[in-house]
Amino acid sequence: MTATIPLRETAVYVPGYMPNDARIDGRPLHRDRKYMRDIEDSSKPFRLLSRIGFDGDVTQTLLPVKAHDVKISPDGSVGVLCGFEGDDHVSFDPQTLDLVGKAPVLADGWRGGGHAAYVDGGQTVLISERAPGQPIRGGKVEDHFGRITIRDADTLKIRGSYSTHGIDPHDIRLIENNRYLVVANYGSHPEARSGELPVPRHVVEACVTIIDVRDGKLVEKQVTNRKNIELRHLAAGTRDRIFAIQAKLGDEAALARAIGRDPAAQGEDITTTTGSAYLPAATLKMAAGKRPSGMGNSQQVREMRHGLSIQYDSRADQAIASYPSAHRVMVFDGASGEIIEDLDTRTVGLRYPCGITLLPDDKHYAVAGYWENLFVFERGSHRLVRDLCLYPMFFGHSHITAA
Repeated sequence: MTATIPLRETAVYVPGYMPNDARIDGRPLHRDRKYMRDIEDSSKPFRLLSRIGFDGDVTQTLLPVKAHDVKISPDGSVGVLCGFEGDDHVSFDPQTLDLVGKAPVLADGWRGGGHAAYVDGGQTVLISERAPGQPIRGGKVEDHFGRITIRDADTLKIRGSYSTHGIDPHDIRLIENNRYLVVANYGSHPEARSGELPVPRHVVEACVTIIDVRDGKLVEKQVTNRKNIELRHLAAGTRDRIFAIQAKLGDEAALARAIGRDPAAQGEDITTTTGSAYLPAATLKMAAGKRPSGMGNSQQVREMRHGLSIQYDSRADQAIASYPSAHRVMVFDGASGEIIEDLDTRTVGLRYPCGITLLPDDKHYAVAGYWENLFVFERGSHRLVRDLCLYPMFFGHSHITAA
């Protein structure tokens, strides 16, 4: 069992997507020598990394990676910023945020999958990676499967790899004393003519795969079999406690047809790109040997738009998920999948909830708004603890982690 850490010794780490919008003393952040100390080529992607301490300390820097998620090793000695749809991953010092290592993806044409998990007590990190994005023209689906790279935690040097048994892997979670790795595979592929991902998506085999960490063998595969719905994020405790977030893209007209006059959908959705919108897509509960089942009633599913972060709280046997396009945080019962909490976060002052992390004091969890603000809730009761909330700016993000 992991030891608890007092909140005053805890920090939350956030990768900021849009550092060019940040200023320091009126100057763009990317022109400040201190923040740019680890950036050798400013023409290549870089992201803002923020360390928000509950003791009031805030540390920020820029790191040379097109990042999506951040993880800290169990011993607190190193962290990783996982490249997503980019060429590199980077490791960093969790206290100073100084660059420790940088390494490319598996091979030319491959892309970062966006998520990581530590094994061997933090000596080794597993990272999801995506095969070159090519249309499927009658070939074997398995030719497009992604891989898990096995890397040294500090240098990120590759020791080996194995298949994810799915297309475009993304989120990964270790379960059952790190014996199994659970992988969410988007299943989408580009158009043959343009080579681009269309809206709505072309989805061949969105799935969750369960892999034996010891040898990379496939243990189980749960395919959703929807032709336009990706499977993106997940939380897991055991093989009977897997919660998988689906994502469905369309245009604004399709959104209006799907949800009608929903106040949460009025105005611009700052978490998506112009010309596309997130449509309702039920979050799934999966268990060994059973077919995936959607959670929530029809009205609740209408609010499951752009499901993003999800965490499993084993102590309460609950899964906690964010839906920024609907300004929602929902809590699911671990056994039944029933929704036991459905919070419109605007009612407490938090817009576009994205990142969720369980805090290591074993009593609270934090939810971060896409652009700003970090709210703290009590685990189990989901009571907002206003005195613990913080109000930093992140400049866009998807996920956060606490250590």
